[in-house]
Amino acid sequence: MSGRGTLLSFISKSEDRIRILVDHREKQSLTVKELLRLGAELEFRSLNVGDYVISECVAIERKTMEDFANSIIDRRLFEQARALRAAYSRPLIILEGRGPLMREIREEAITGALISLVLDLTIPVIWVNDAVESAKVILTIAKREERGDLRSISLKDRRRAKTPDEEKEYIVASLPLVESVTAKRLLSFFGSVEKVFTASERELMKVEGIGPKKAKRIREVLTGAYGIRTSCGATCQEDPKEKRET
Repeated sequence: MSGRGTLLSFISKSEDRIRILVDHREKQSLTVKELLRLGAELEFRSLNVGDYVISECVAIERKTMEDFANSIIDRRLFEQARALRAAYSRPLIILEGRGPLMREIREEAITGALISLVLDLTIPVIWVNDAVESAKVILTIAKREERGDLRSISLKDRRRAKTPDEEKEYIVASLPLVESVTAKRLLSFFGSVEKVFTASERELMKVEGIGPKKAKRIREVLTGAYGIRTSCGATCQEDPKEKRET
């Protein structure tokens, strides 16, 4: 999959299952098995960033103690952590297991890496005992992130688009609450990225899947002054009433 990837609409309150995007390499993990047992609905993808994507704001990297130690030794840890921080505004690392450390690494190196993640990259680290606890933490975060009737997640893996049209779709899909299908509809309707970005709320609402709340949010982002902070929840949450329009 190239570009930003698809944006998945989450289930409504009338359904019990929480949906989470999961890297395919986690498929055989005990954490995944426990999530399924707990009733989560998992969508497996090839993710460049993170192991579990919860929302447009939240992604989780899960590491066992052995993997954590190895990633310090081969210098993968901070490369992965920086990519996670660049792609998601609220990244998280789950560190799983409390067994003895590998001989190849000192306890001070583990402590230093944890401090650097938290203080330098501002990535919280949650330390759990096992895969069962990892699954419970992931599911709890997913439930907490759920706002209203509809929640969405997206892949922000920074992979290069292959064609000019894919580049245009990637740009438009970066707008809040706009997934790849709606990005294609917007481009088909207006004909260019520029026309999408200059369209009024009324004009945006002529496109299937764009209601008044979504159109207003798009225009706010396109016309608002830089440097004014908004809560992440405002950018991650769609209006439940607009679910019927997609």
